[in-house]
Amino acid sequence: MAKSKKIKLNGEQVEIKKIPIGKFSELMLAIDNLPSLVSEAISFEELENLNNEILLTKLPTLLAKAQDDIFKLVSVASGVENIEELDFEEFFDVVTTVIELNNIQAIVSKVKNLGKVLKAKVN
Repeated sequence: MAKSKKIKLNGEQVEIKKIPIGKFSELMLAIDNLPSLVSEAISFEELENLNNEILLTKLPTLLAKAQDDIFKLVSVASGVENIEELDFEEFFDVVTTVIELNNIQAIVSKVKNLGKVLKAKVN
């Protein structure tokens, strides 16, 4: 898998690199408030059954409340400064690139698996 990817932001080529493990604590600090903000805006049941209606009705409120936290998270994860100056398309290009480049879905799956293994060892 690639270690970096170049995308165009504000008319310039910007290189987004894979997130090094050394940034883990900085990422965790960046997402510190997000779980509570998400739970205020979207119920667990709605998250489990996420669909276009929920996205269109709940996402705007969540984004408004969590905007600064989201910008900080995306900035830390991507290395792109001044995230708030990007247009919508560029912002989502950055988010998509970070998710794809770092194989976030596989990492989430591995973390869930690790949790099960640890829980089994404790019991």
